[in-house]
Formats: sequence, C-alpha cells, structure tokens
Amino acid sequence: MPILIALLVFVVFVFAYILYAYNRLTQLRNACEAEWAEVDILLTKRADLIPNIVEVVKGYAKHEREVLENASRARAEAIGAGRSKTDAEASLSEHVRTILALREQYPDLKANEDFLRLQNELFSIEDEIAEVRHNYNDTVKAHNDFVFKFPANMVAAIVGFAPLDTFEFTGSREAPTLDLSPGKERAV
Repeated sequence: MPILIALLVFVVFVFAYILYAYNRLTQLRNACEAEWAEVDILLTKRADLIPNIVEVVKGYAKHEREVLENASRARAEAIGAGRSKTDAEASLSEHVRTILALREQYPDLKANEDFLRLQNELFSIEDEIAEVRHNYNDTVKAHNDFVFKFPANMVAAIVGFAPLDTFEFTGSREAPTLDLSPGKERAV
C-alpha cells in the first residue's frame, strides 16, 4: 500500500509539473508575440516613412533613380517578410543608409527642412525599434531558456513548443560614405 501511495504522489507531481510547464511555455510564447507586435508596429511605421524620404530625395537627386528604386523594392520586401524580417530589414537599412549618404553629394538636400525632419523622425523610430527589439530578444531568451531546460524540454517537445529566433536590427543611423563620381561603382 505505501508503494501505491508513493506512486500516486509521484504521478500527481508529474502531472502538476506538466501543467505548470505547459502554462509557463504558453505564457512565454504569448509574451514573445506581444513584444513582437510592438517591434512590428515600429517597423511598419519606419517602412511607411521611407517613401516620404525617397520623394524628398527625388527632387534633388534625379539621376539617382536606381538607388531610390532599390530602396523602394527593399521596403516592399521588408513589409512582406512577415516574421522572418531580419534579412529584409537589414537590406532596407542598407538602402536607406545609401539614400542618406546622398546628402553629402547634394548640399541643398542636406539643408532641406523636410529631409532633416524625416531623417530625424527615422532616427527616432529606429531608437524606439532598438529599445523594443531589446525587450523582444530578452523575452525570446527567457522562452528559449525554458524550452531547453530539463524537464521542461520534454514537455515542450511533446506539445510542440520550439525555440524562437531573436531579431537583429542595425538601423540607418550611420550612412556610408559613397563615391558617386562618374565611373565609380556603387555599393547598393
């Protein structure tokens, strides 16, 4: 009889832990989704700002059509990337850095109030993205730590919880110096 009671206590303990682990995994996944929603809102806000910057630059850099088209294409890819935005956002950031570098070639652009306002707004949004990205990555780390820890890893495997990817974001703050003189290739 004592063995039966011990076995029953063990089964109750295992069942309680499975419930705890499942609920904790669900809680962590939901927290990751909430943090990602904040990142996604800011990435969309940033992507919506890009066409305005492109339009202002178009007025000054008419022969830089390829640079502007590449940025527009990268924006479309970033918007359509869904949850796997890291590569698309890195590409968009590179194209935006290239556009911002054009200000060195066009001094009137550098003095344009609309361009300066949009650039400052872009940098402000990117600062916000960096902050919420950090929160998201911290939440993902907590999720992944729990998914990999024993015995929670067994529960995670049984119910289908997998580790999540962190989100890397470089932003456009530092514009590259480009040599756009005739005969030089562009790094776009």
